[in-house]
Amino acid sequence: MLDKIKMLLGIAEDDDSKDDLLDVYINLCKDDAINFCNLSEYDSKLDSVVISMVIERYNARGTEGLSSVSGSGVNEHYKDGYSANIISNLIKHRKIRCI
Repeated sequence: MLDKIKMLLGIAEDDDSKDDLLDVYINLCKDDAINFCNLSEYDSKLDSVVISMVIERYNARGTEGLSSVSGSGVNEHYKDGYSANIISNLIKHRKIRCI
């Protein structure tokens, strides 16, 4: 998974300077996917969605939650969670939880 993420981000395969950060993002995104989908453990069917989640989080680092900024009037808008595309892909794997 790490190799695919690095390729999509344009990070050289032999550049390991971001590996620790990407590993943290991978684990966080796997946990998010497990929780969202109501799973007891990670399912490799979620790999492609988790890759997209990691890329989204990696690209948003430093501006977490910020979705738009305006000029001198200073209007900032914050987004909540992942993009609609990722959520729709996660919903396909979601299990119903009975209480």
